[in-house]
Amino acid sequence: MNTGYSRRSVLFGLGAVMVGAGLPRHAFAALDSTPFSFLSGTEARSLALLCDTLIPQDDFPSASQAGVVDFIDLQLAGGYGRGEHLYLNGPHPEGTPEQGYQSPMPPAKLWREGLAAMQTLIGPLEGQPQSALDQLMTDLSEDKPELAGRVGGKSFFTELIALTNQGYFADPIYGGNKGYAGWHMVGFPGAYGYYTDTIDDDNRPYRQPPMGIGHEPGKTDFSTKG
Repeated sequence: MNTGYSRRSVLFGLGAVMVGAGLPRHAFAALDSTPFSFLSGTEARSLALLCDTLIPQDDFPSASQAGVVDFIDLQLAGGYGRGEHLYLNGPHPEGTPEQGYQSPMPPAKLWREGLAAMQTLIGPLEGQPQSALDQLMTDLSEDKPELAGRVGGKSFFTELIALTNQGYFADPIYGGNKGYAGWHMVGFPGAYGYYTDTIDDDNRPYRQPPMGIGHEPGKTDFSTKG
C-alpha cells in the first residue's frame, strides 16, 4: 500500500502544529519526498509523538529525528506487518508475556486499530501537551484496555516500545538510526569488519566512528547530526 503521503510534508506539518501549541519544534531529520508505504499522515504524526515520548530529544536526536517513524512504516508494510512467521489462527485464550505475540490480528492491523482507538478516546494526539502524552504512555503500560480498543493497551505498548527501540538502534539500512544516532548514544562502532590495524592497541581507547552495513567511505555521509 502506497499512501502517497510525503514524509517531509507530514512530519514538518507536525512541527508546525507543535509550535502552534507552544511546544518545542521537532527538527525532523533526513526527510525526503518519498511517500510512506503504510502509514497515513495522521498515523505518522501520532506515531512520531508517541515515539518521541519514549525517546525525547536531549544531547541526541529524538526517535522521530532518528527516523524511527520511517523504520516502523517499512516494517508495517512488510513481512512483520503481514504477520509472517506468526500463528494467527485460533483458539485465542489469554496468554502470558512469556508466550510472545498473542493477538489474532496481524501486526499492521493491530497498529492501525490501536492508533485509531486512541484518537477516538482522547482526540487527536497532535496539539496535546506533553504531560498528556506522558500520561497516555503510562496508561498504556498499565494496560488500560479502552485506550487501544480491542487491541489492548499493554499489547499496543509492547509493540510500540519494541519497534521504537529497534528503529533507534538497528542498522540504518532498515530506515531508522539516522546519522547513527543510537550508536553514537551507546558508543557502538557498528558493523565495522576490519580491526587488523588496532588489534595490538592494548588498553587504549577505541575511536572508530560508527559505520553501518551500507556505509561507503567518501560517499555515505552519516554525521552525528543526521
